[in-house]
Amino acid sequence: MCLDAVVEGYDHVVELEDDPNFIKYGLSDKDIVERLRDFKPDLVGITSLFSSMTECAFSIADSIKGSFPHVPIIMGGNHASNTADWILKEIPYIDFIIKGESEYNLLEFVDKYFGLEDYTNVPGLVRYEGNRIVTNSGRPFNKQLDDLPDPAFHLFPMERYFEIAMPHNPFVISGRVGSIMTSRGCPEHCYFCTSPDYTGTAFRAMSPERVARQVKDMVEQNDIKELQILDDNFTVNYKRVIAICDGIKDLGLRITLPNAIRADMPMNRKKRFVMYQAMKSAGVEQFGVSVEHGDQDFLNKVTRKRLDLDEVMATCDLAHEAGLLVHANFMIGFPFETSELRQKTIDFAKTLDADSFSVSITQPLPGTPIWDIVKDNNLFMPNFKVTRMTYVNVNIIPEDISPKKLKETAENLNRELNELGQNKRQATIDKYKSFNKSGKSADGDRKYHFDTEIKPLKFTQGIGEQSEFSRS
Repeated sequence: MCLDAVVEGYDHVVELEDDPNFIKYGLSDKDIVERLRDFKPDLVGITSLFSSMTECAFSIADSIKGSFPHVPIIMGGNHASNTADWILKEIPYIDFIIKGESEYNLLEFVDKYFGLEDYTNVPGLVRYEGNRIVTNSGRPFNKQLDDLPDPAFHLFPMERYFEIAMPHNPFVISGRVGSIMTSRGCPEHCYFCTSPDYTGTAFRAMSPERVARQVKDMVEQNDIKELQILDDNFTVNYKRVIAICDGIKDLGLRITLPNAIRADMPMNRKKRFVMYQAMKSAGVEQFGVSVEHGDQDFLNKVTRKRLDLDEVMATCDLAHEAGLLVHANFMIGFPFETSELRQKTIDFAKTLDADSFSVSITQPLPGTPIWDIVKDNNLFMPNFKVTRMTYVNVNIIPEDISPKKLKETAENLNRELNELGQNKRQATIDKYKSFNKSGKSADGDRKYHFDTEIKPLKFTQGIGEQSEFSRS
């Protein structure tokens, strides 16, 4: 295992020859192989958080297999779980895949494989049996997250991560940022999201005591100054949130929730405000809300998000009253989305009193219902590559607008919303000032697309801009 390969070579950036809009960064495949020679692995595990990272994962696997032909390579993660058959058929240097949550499955596989036992019954394992691909059913979701061991931060070069200081939310004051995921599972069934299948629809959570202890350990062992809570649904149980906040409020951390929370939890607005007050007292500066669309019927019946837009408006007001900032996420470019529907999203976003915005272009993630819709209706853009999906590029043929115009609409709306939002409140102004002092740039990042000096932003050409397409 070569845990620090990416951060060690973070400054090594290479443009892809076939598309200058994409880069590879981190140690080269050759350097990773050289490190593995010293390590002498018995097994190599590779994961990729996003589909756009899998191309690098495949390249690394190819290099490793060429130098260590008898070392098994096993792949996991969200993308591999949803494309396991394709990977084994098309990527010959990947030997096994373990689908879904794999803490226990991987441990069982390793024990059986090297113990010369029958490993073919390991839950979630995908493998070849002769010329046939066999997929085992998964293990039931672990309901007791407190039973899981703590993350092995001591195996990572944490000081290098702190030096780079580019966590999920890059607007940090200190580079010493810790991250934690305190729960799993999403009770919703949004048709563009892979989370319900990957982590299940039942909400599962660590106890407040476990969360507080883990955060305190990060403070004591790594001297973190900021915390980013990466849950998909942190506020499902508001009493738990308050208990967590009580347990960490004396640590003096600056806290954000970049993965967003449900804007309607708890449904009782008085309880929601009390929860926000507790979050503020614990050091929370900002959380995100994923609105996605501005038309209520489309949101409920098409995306299946089931989110009352009135509650989104109320959440912004309650959060500001409690002293918190709100980041709002939207998407445009859904399959068959008309200009009328798209305009409703634009109008709602402009009326929403959020402090920063992300306007993303909808992507057909493998394993989601939207992938099936796009596939069944031949809506993939020409030259579509599943490993090249990003939220700033058009990969679904639009309904009544050119790909180029759709991309421009998202870019312009991102700029307009964020240039307005950045001066609404002093806390937002301070956030951008701190970011500017860091010398970093958010240009081109759909989440933090803003211009602190109100100058025209420069955008790079993306997929779909070469010509205009219409759906046949």
